[in-house]
Amino acid sequence: MLSLILPTYNESENLPELLPKLEETLKGIPHEIIIVDDDSPDETWRIAQELGQKLDDVHVIRRVGRRGLSSAVIEGFLSAKGDVLAVMDADGQHDMDILPKLYSAIQEGSGIAIGSRYVPGGSVGEWDERRHLMSRVATKMALAVCNVKASDPMSGFFALRNDLFQNAARHLNPKGFKILLDLLVCVPKDTTVQEVPFTFSTRLHGESKLSRRVQIEFVEYLYDVTVGRYIPLTFLKYCIVGAFGVLVHLGTYVAASSVLQSGEELSLFGFRIAVLAAIEVAIIFNFYVNNVWTFAVSRLRGMAMLIGFGKYNFACAFGAVANYAVSSYLFSLGWVDLAAVIIGAFTGVVWNYTMSRFVAWKN
Repeated sequence: MLSLILPTYNESENLPELLPKLEETLKGIPHEIIIVDDDSPDETWRIAQELGQKLDDVHVIRRVGRRGLSSAVIEGFLSAKGDVLAVMDADGQHDMDILPKLYSAIQEGSGIAIGSRYVPGGSVGEWDERRHLMSRVATKMALAVCNVKASDPMSGFFALRNDLFQNAARHLNPKGFKILLDLLVCVPKDTTVQEVPFTFSTRLHGESKLSRRVQIEFVEYLYDVTVGRYIPLTFLKYCIVGAFGVLVHLGTYVAASSVLQSGEELSLFGFRIAVLAAIEVAIIFNFYVNNVWTFAVSRLRGMAMLIGFGKYNFACAFGAVANYAVSSYLFSLGWVDLAAVIIGAFTGVVWNYTMSRFVAWKN
């Protein structure tokens, strides 16, 4: 049995055209179609449910509070009944006529069958040179991390054995849009791959999902499966934010100390006040950027953000105390004030990161 997953977001215009054609294409193949929608603003999930009432083999999963193509496909695969799993776009860009070929390839013994744009007979269609170049560069980068090689590891149109997916499921990273790449990274090296050529078409309706954010998530994924095995990406992001936070800290200190300075010298009291002001401004900056970037998956909003900010201040309290104590101690020993401030600012980074994970953004 074939279980076909259609991950959707704002595809309400495409589904009524796509599903009847799919039913015709899959006639004679035992199948189910699982539409996994990320709570689309255009109510794709509602259109899918209405269509599913007329088609017994169509099922709908509406995901509320969850977002992402890879995670949607994984969720669809986990709910599937078939021994062969497949995924394709719901926008008409994938040639559904090769679905029977992908299904047959798995039935005949292949572990993964890919609808490929980069084997003889395949094509990227009407892509402009810029997008074609970006795709080729991304493909070369992707192949460098794959356990199993393929000409088109970035394809979103493929099929695989259900047992192969089940064995790899615990190791998959649901970040981003390239679930096939993640599978090729995680499956055993002896997995057989067959590629079936197809020509990438233009969308029926709607806009492309290839945003700047998707491109960034692709780079983040490559980091996750290489260096990220040793230094978590969230920690790297936290350190980057912390580095900019040091600049904010220094800028605030310079501004505050210039206001508090009397005569040519800054008193110890004035220094301490300037440091305290710099610490709190840096905390505010770090919380905001960490919330929208470092811990974007657990991003806090509304009242939860205010509560989270209070927890973040609490979590950073010990780091701030260490920062303040080290800075003041070094300054009292005669260190140059900026050097004392820099060393103090870096003192609590690891503590603050750990406490942030367990207190402010524990989810």
